[in-house]
Amino acid sequence: MSSEHVLKLGKWDRPASLPDSLATELSGWRFVLRNPVAPSFYSKPGAPWDIPPEGCLRVSERWNTATEANATLFPTDQSIPDGHWALARFEASMWRVQSLVPADGRATVRELLRARADRLVNARRWTRSDLELLQVLQDGEVFALDDLLAGDEARGRSLRSLTKLQLAAEASGANPELPDASRRLLDSGKGPAVWTDAEAREVAATILDWHARKQARTAARAGRGAEARERGEALKDSVADAVRKIFPGIPKEIAAAVATRLAPSVGKLARMPGLQPIVDAVAEIRLERWRQAVASEPEVADRLLAMQKRGDPGRARKRYRDQRAVERVEAELRDWRGDLAPVSTRRLG
Repeated sequence: MSSEHVLKLGKWDRPASLPDSLATELSGWRFVLRNPVAPSFYSKPGAPWDIPPEGCLRVSERWNTATEANATLFPTDQSIPDGHWALARFEASMWRVQSLVPADGRATVRELLRARADRLVNARRWTRSDLELLQVLQDGEVFALDDLLAGDEARGRSLRSLTKLQLAAEASGANPELPDASRRLLDSGKGPAVWTDAEAREVAATILDWHARKQARTAARAGRGAEARERGEALKDSVADAVRKIFPGIPKEIAAAVATRLAPSVGKLARMPGLQPIVDAVAEIRLERWRQAVASEPEVADRLLAMQKRGDPGRARKRYRDQRAVERVEAELRDWRGDLAPVSTRRLG
């Protein structure tokens, strides 16, 4: 997007179809006021859309609007073609046109709305309530406030957020620039009206599409993760079965630990381990376990203490401890083999 684009007019988002020339001029005003129900901007405070003060400037694309009372709102001293934005000054009960510029083309409008949507997506955390309310507003034209909220506090908070972000508009009283549908709802006595304009709808559609794609990616990752976990568990079960065939008496938890250690290489090589790798893995795991436990056995502890008092080096004490651990592992391997022929491993050498 070009750096020349003006994105904010005061504290309001710039209408996407507003030409850059008018946006630049408007942004330089000392005071900028936007009608809360329409994309029209004024240079004086108060409610200049009702009673414009002398000399007030107005930028809008809606002029000479006929009301049901057959009065003409915002009459100008010259005709303004459809699809044009105008800057006019209020003088002697008439809006006198200062500038008249065609609205920006659809490509520029899409670019600005996409940039606005990207800012909103990246700048805040969208709750489920926000997204649900956005979708509801997308599905209808205008809503009575009480019907829309239905006593839901979370939805009320979301509506306040969306209104602040200019993705929703709310009105409870008369305003000459109210959309016709909102005016009819207010005239019916159903209470405050809530709606979204065309640009807010397009931004909301982009946000909802972003969320849908994010959910789809999350679901796909979760699906791939579940499949990978299932494959991994199935592989470990197969390896554990192979371990139990070699050591029929091995406890299940130890067979599972051996399978966990061997599974990565099985997955990488795409073949089950042979007898020797399984025997080596079992011996290695049990040796690690007994190295930690054997030193606490009274007989071994007393011997180690005596060796320390004699001044035997740490290497000798470690060798003694490891030999006692090897004896425990050798006994386990014999027990777990049962009636099968003995096996040997270099891990105990």
